[in-house]
Amino acid sequence: MYENVGTRIPEDLVKDIEYLSHEEHTNKSKVIRELLVVAVKKRLLDLALKKYLDGKISLGRAAELAQLPLIDFMKTIAERKIPIHYSIDSLEEDFKKAAKKR
Repeated sequence: MYENVGTRIPEDLVKDIEYLSHEEHTNKSKVIRELLVVAVKKRLLDLALKKYLDGKISLGRAAELAQLPLIDFMKTIAERKIPIHYSIDSLEEDFKKAAKKR
């Protein structure tokens, strides 16, 4: 399901979107939707990483917030050389969540 959302954007950005839509042989709406998906996923990942680094959420909760499987989130933090803060309690919590999903 889609919902209309209106916003004002700078002229130069409109020109870039029009260029992309022309090059990709598609319409501006599709280009904007695709760009928003990428940007929102990145922001969710950035927020999850920040909360995880600040110790506000567990590794499992950070993966959920980033909308990534736990293993993919762990790969991301490994690539960024972020140490894993993983307690026994967090491990047990993640096992319980994984068992519920089956």
